[in-house]
Amino acid sequence: MEKMTFMQLREARNQANEKLGDLYMNAKNRELTAEEKIEEMNLTRELNQLDEQMKFLNRENDNAKAQAEASKANKAKAFRELLKDVRNGKADREILLRPANVGDKNTIEASGAINLSIHEMIPTLHEGLGLPVGLDVVTGVTGNEVWPVSINDVEMEEVGEVNALQDQVLNFAQITPTVRRVGLTVPVSNMAIDNAAFDLMAFVQTKFGIALREYIAKKIYSLAAWDGNRGPFANKKASATDIELGADAYKNILAAVAEFSNKGFFEGNVCIAMDRVTEAELKATPKIAGAAGGFVIENGLCAGYPYVVSHFVNTELNNSKLVPTSDRYIQIGYWEWFALQQHGDVRLSIDATSQAVAKKNITAVTINTAFSMTDLSIYINGAGGTTQAFACYAVMDADTPEVLASQHAVTVPKNGSKTVSAISNVAGAVITYAVTTALTGVSVTNAGVISAGTTAGTAVITVTATYDTNKTVTDTITVTVPA
Repeated sequence: MEKMTFMQLREARNQANEKLGDLYMNAKNRELTAEEKIEEMNLTRELNQLDEQMKFLNRENDNAKAQAEASKANKAKAFRELLKDVRNGKADREILLRPANVGDKNTIEASGAINLSIHEMIPTLHEGLGLPVGLDVVTGVTGNEVWPVSINDVEMEEVGEVNALQDQVLNFAQITPTVRRVGLTVPVSNMAIDNAAFDLMAFVQTKFGIALREYIAKKIYSLAAWDGNRGPFANKKASATDIELGADAYKNILAAVAEFSNKGFFEGNVCIAMDRVTEAELKATPKIAGAAGGFVIENGLCAGYPYVVSHFVNTELNNSKLVPTSDRYIQIGYWEWFALQQHGDVRLSIDATSQAVAKKNITAVTINTAFSMTDLSIYINGAGGTTQAFACYAVMDADTPEVLASQHAVTVPKNGSKTVSAISNVAGAVITYAVTTALTGVSVTNAGVISAGTTAGTAVITVTATYDTNKTVTDTITVTVPA
């Protein structure tokens, strides 16, 4: 019999308790029959058994948590002792870290004191990177991997019952990743190593994790022309397609995604990358102008597609420094066509004795590994050298300044109120509201709160966006107060 989870046990207990309650309800103001007493006994026995199973499972969970915490504490302590041993010449200066999910045979025991895996030293290698949907990090890759990518299409052929099919040739291009060394050194104070109250391992983990996350994000999102590993949008600034947001943002984003069908992409994990400014704008932009129906970004989706936010989206290199671009961009891609891989061993090196660290009274903890980033879509459909699964779009404001009320026709009950929001496609525009066709009792605040009195009828409210000191654009809201 399959072991029940705590949730299943709790549900079974609730059902048994409900049955017992129904039994007593049916026998209200009378003695239980013989059959009812047997059912009462059975239900009571079942409840007791379920209670014991739940207690046992709670003890198991508590023990597992305690063991996990103990293991974590032991490894943190062992890591500190390892640094001390290296400093005193009692341990090796280098440890090989292997993927944790491969088995114990791939974890290296250092000085008989500590087993460390990649996941333990760099937890964000496996989780928490905030990567686009469809993009995965493959770890521990060995050898020279080559991907066969089809560069032409084949088609179904309709023939007679006994006629022969024509031979069709399926051509492949072989793509080999360019592997680059990646590393980081974290200096740790020897005083911190000797301080037993300081969680040294957690400190090193955090530093490595943040650095890895930043490395991957700036490579895959930025428009910089990187010499080493690069993302699918490198060198794409000059050729970026314009996309107009504002009132037509929803329609234009859907159209941009639809364009991928012309390149042979009909299914897959579409994900959109943007910066915080664009995200905020799209969260306040209605899907359809003048209609109730939500906003472009809502429920964690952008125009119905997953999206990620990174401040590296709109960056490029200037004199070897990463700087913001002068324009804004959004990036759309089928991310399963981008291969992000960690290759070979991850080496943890400890330097506690060289002159460079000794004179500073520090111990240097260094991680060295190798990564590759490969766009597998560059040979799709014979278009060699052209990124097919990814596109970069330059955000354009609407040609005509606009102000847009979220609703153009609203009903406000007598002595009631309703809030109608409005946005403008002009950055920094000041939005105001005013009653321009009066109805007794109808008023509006500059926060868009419309109030009605006791008089039925209609009123018109004008929404105004003021920009460049004295320029304005307007929209109207018709207010109905029912009889």
